[in-house]
Amino acid sequence: MAGRLCVALKTRQGHATTAQAVARGRSGQVGSRVMNVGKRVGGALYVHREALDLIGDEAEAVATAARLLPDLPWNVAKISRDGVSLLVYEDFDEAAFPALLKSARVDPATGAISIIDYEGRDSPPILHRKETLLRPDDPRIPQFRTLTAEAEARGLFRNSNSIGTKRKWEERLREANLKIVGQRIVDADDKPVEVARHRTAIARHGLSQPMQIMLGLGMIRKDFSVFDYGCGQGDDVALLQANGYQAFGWDPHHAPEGPRREADVVNLGFVINVIENPTERVETIRAAWSFARRALMVAVMPTGKYQGSGLKPYKDGFLSSRGTFQRYYSQEELRELTGSVTGEAPVSLAPGIVAIFRDKELEQEVTYRRRSRATVLSETFQVVSRTRPPRVDRPSYRSLPVRDRIAPQMEAIWRMALEFGRLPDVSEVSPDIIEALAVARVSFDRAVALCIAEFDPATLREAAEARRDDLLVHFALMQFPGAPRYATLPSSIKRDVRTFFGSLRAAMEEARQVLFSAGNQETVREAIQQALDQGLGGMSTGGFRFLASALSRMPRIIRVVVGCAEVIEADIYSYDLLEISMDNAVVTGIRCDDFSRAMPLITDCTIVDLKALRRKVLRLKGQVLYLKGRYLPVDDPTREGQLKVDEKLLRAGIVSEDGKGPDAASLMRILRARASTA
Repeated sequence: MAGRLCVALKTRQGHATTAQAVARGRSGQVGSRVMNVGKRVGGALYVHREALDLIGDEAEAVATAARLLPDLPWNVAKISRDGVSLLVYEDFDEAAFPALLKSARVDPATGAISIIDYEGRDSPPILHRKETLLRPDDPRIPQFRTLTAEAEARGLFRNSNSIGTKRKWEERLREANLKIVGQRIVDADDKPVEVARHRTAIARHGLSQPMQIMLGLGMIRKDFSVFDYGCGQGDDVALLQANGYQAFGWDPHHAPEGPRREADVVNLGFVINVIENPTERVETIRAAWSFARRALMVAVMPTGKYQGSGLKPYKDGFLSSRGTFQRYYSQEELRELTGSVTGEAPVSLAPGIVAIFRDKELEQEVTYRRRSRATVLSETFQVVSRTRPPRVDRPSYRSLPVRDRIAPQMEAIWRMALEFGRLPDVSEVSPDIIEALAVARVSFDRAVALCIAEFDPATLREAAEARRDDLLVHFALMQFPGAPRYATLPSSIKRDVRTFFGSLRAAMEEARQVLFSAGNQETVREAIQQALDQGLGGMSTGGFRFLASALSRMPRIIRVVVGCAEVIEADIYSYDLLEISMDNAVVTGIRCDDFSRAMPLITDCTIVDLKALRRKVLRLKGQVLYLKGRYLPVDDPTREGQLKVDEKLLRAGIVSEDGKGPDAASLMRILRARASTA
């Protein structure tokens, strides 16, 4: 199994490498911000007034001309060898293809001004591709680019030399049986629908799911900036700022004056799914990606998770009674869309959520944390003092013992130690902790020594074992298409290698043994039994079944097996349940419509055969997931209530001990009949 997977992974890695090369070829290097400003026609540069500060020395000539015409409401400058012309076009927001109203040319040698007034003419010049004149960060660019793309797709720009005036342009539209409505091109007999996108923004009392995932995976840090692109009412931004994170947001309706600038991480959360125009979705992803220095998170409403009843079909989605639009995506559709726009291979993080990385070190760290048991231990860490009860009498800060003065910093350092399985280096600790220690006049080394004396060393030993296992899983799955070079590893993982293995060669050799042991069914059965003993899942007729979100808590062999399945099914992390066969090298992903229900419907299953290196997708209708409580971890807060429901179904004879029962329609008939006779 492992040998065949090597070949498959090499192929997949090759595709990813090609995509990265394409991205680098377009922009000079991944993450570069080199952009052309303005539109060149016949040797002249046309640029919008708001973008003048980006064109360099030529801006001074425009400023000189503008001083000579202080009352001219120009919005576009034309710069050529013959001089500068200040052009007054119709408002870009009002006119899809603005007409030229007035032109004022300034002779650079004499300062003479010549003005041409087009307002009284029947057929003034028309501006196409207006987005090319704007600043690269202008929020209107996705919408204007969409307009241009639609015009191109409908053939309106063929023989473009003949459509430069209003009369010729309108003739072209009539010939194509088209009309302009706002910033859209529609069929002449179309009745356009106004979509109220802003109504989809909801108030939140906690962080949204994408933001929670990014925090948990280390994509949001105190030393990273976060741009919430399409921030809605801004609750995520406010919560992050209140907790000391560098966050800012922009929204076309709720926060139009918000900053639009580069950030380490950009969140495009539940934005493209409310845009009814497919081309504009592409342009929105492209715009958000252009601001991302390290990573872009994209979240949508996933197919099968929400009911479409009561919604009116419209284009490739649905309209609600409130005039909002929703487009639901399968995980494969989301990955294909984001990958085609960015030129990078997206990483599935949850149903309807993917991340795309420019920073490959960050991608490696996130991939590692996604499978990390040590991270789980650090997140569940409870601060317990070994030596003394908390003080009550605290007369002043200076009289407090050192432990009390730096208690929050000690907790943060110890939490990092549990995540790393080792004591952190000073370079790995956030600057605000170091600053707080300096204010308290405590060195970092002394703070670490106090942590060692204060907290339970057995917990750190457990974390060290978990971290070592995590690294073996990580390196086992990095064997394809070949062992990584030490220089390509994130600095924290380099320290781990030295601490736990001594060298990368030793780590990779042990990881290879782990990888090949995952092809031994007896070893897999032992790992499954270990997981069962720990109460992390349960048995079904097909094998060991468990929550996909509990994967990081599993024995390392199970994590490696699922990691191998991810090579063939890239969206394995988007399923609700995972199932590993006891006897065959098969991993099954099970997706439900609403897993929070006691008896959710199974919408689809993907069966990954690791020996044959292939997958099979089954679309199911009406199949109910019974006895869900068996598959929940013992510490899941919903498990006790779910087990009571399961027991009632068993006692009533509706479901058999092996979890088989009627389909959804039959179940409803049975329950209605029982209710009527009760």
